[in-house]
Amino acid sequence: MGNSVIENSVDHMSTNDTDQDSFFAKHNQPCRLRAVFPSTTPAALTTLATATWPGRHGMPGWNLRDKKGCDLPGQNCVAGPVVQLRVLAEHIIDDSSGKLASETGFQSWDDVFVEVPWARKIYVDKNACRPEIQEKNKIKRKMIYINAYSGDDYQNWSQGDNGTERSDKSEGNNGRKRSASDFSEWQIGNENFQSETQTHQQHHSTLFETAKIEETAYDTLGTPKGSADAIKFFRDGVDSALSSIANAEKNGDFTFTYLYTAHPDKHMHSLGVEHDEVKNVVQGIESEIERFWRILGDRELLLMGKYDSNSVDLYIPSTEESKRIDASIIVTADHGHITIPPEDMMTLPDDILACLEYANVGVWGTGRHAYLHCRAGLQSMLQRRWQTNSELREHFLLLTVNEAIECGLFGPDCMRWQVRPRLGDFIAISTGRKTLAKPFEVDRCQHYCKCQGAHGSLLPEEMSIPFILLAPPN
Repeated sequence: MGNSVIENSVDHMSTNDTDQDSFFAKHNQPCRLRAVFPSTTPAALTTLATATWPGRHGMPGWNLRDKKGCDLPGQNCVAGPVVQLRVLAEHIIDDSSGKLASETGFQSWDDVFVEVPWARKIYVDKNACRPEIQEKNKIKRKMIYINAYSGDDYQNWSQGDNGTERSDKSEGNNGRKRSASDFSEWQIGNENFQSETQTHQQHHSTLFETAKIEETAYDTLGTPKGSADAIKFFRDGVDSALSSIANAEKNGDFTFTYLYTAHPDKHMHSLGVEHDEVKNVVQGIESEIERFWRILGDRELLLMGKYDSNSVDLYIPSTEESKRIDASIIVTADHGHITIPPEDMMTLPDDILACLEYANVGVWGTGRHAYLHCRAGLQSMLQRRWQTNSELREHFLLLTVNEAIECGLFGPDCMRWQVRPRLGDFIAISTGRKTLAKPFEVDRCQHYCKCQGAHGSLLPEEMSIPFILLAPPN
């Protein structure tokens, strides 16, 4: 939900009698923050989880191509297969085969992500099992995570979980049975994690809390039910956060609450940015955040547990320090969005494909920063053919990945060597709305004359994201 979406949806609302700025418009600082590159969900969320740039963590995009080990003549079992890593799913998988990453040579979550999440660093310390160290470095802030994907591998990893408390069979996302054939199974028996395991078990009940909200069904997108459900489920998340904060306030605890919703991103991908149902979702989220802030402004109302809009309307947030709790809210997004009409969706021509082993393209985002893996020795040929194609030359900036690194696109720090192979030889960055898509995506969208929302490049609409800081006086 970039700043352009906020401007389009809620920035200035008119009524019959008056014009007034919206809650977001009054509090947003639109020039303060921008997305990481590539402006995609896995890159941004992993940056939030690790406090590192995409060049340092292992997830600068979707379906990243990688391979563990080195092949030797006549020994096919030495190395793992070539994979396309997909982390935002119930399990971390190779998207090309559907196999778990643990079945393709990746030996731990850290083998996939390269960087350790900061949540794990907070409550995992190899010396923390010593009582005197525990007391000296006592952790005082409970971590609360609320989203629709609790229980998925990625969420478990980002929340600092190493899987030691999960049974062999437990409920996964949407009620599916999840198997312990992922990385949690390996780390249980890894001697390097023994002290971490003890610490995790000691602190888990008091420092780590998750809640799960529902997710809108795809077949409702574009209908009033789709936006109504999205708002309702976000409201449930706000209520869950308020309940946790109220309990912490009663107990004198400190908290960090992370509330994540996939809307309006999910709506925009299917409908485009300008659709009325997208506006409904954004306005609904805005109303819920305003309600959230009003309740936090009155300690009595918070502890009463009356969070519905009618109860809130009876109260005016107090300006007296004794009546409000010491809590702040930061609202932001992982990326912005633009609308891609069918005529701006392109496929790579055959002469370009002949130079490639893997083209990481797609209409929802990867085709706006396409990673291109060349066949050995054909890099110069690809560059020549690209320059002779007027449409590609006009609408995409073709950089070698090394040039992109030197320009600082993946962050100012040196790229980790484990990350570099996943980006291939070239990156094709869209300079407008043209997006490299898979053939079936182009055929489908052109057949139904269907626009799609996308992100992943460097346009202001994709990179400019909100920064809304709500803090008590003084």
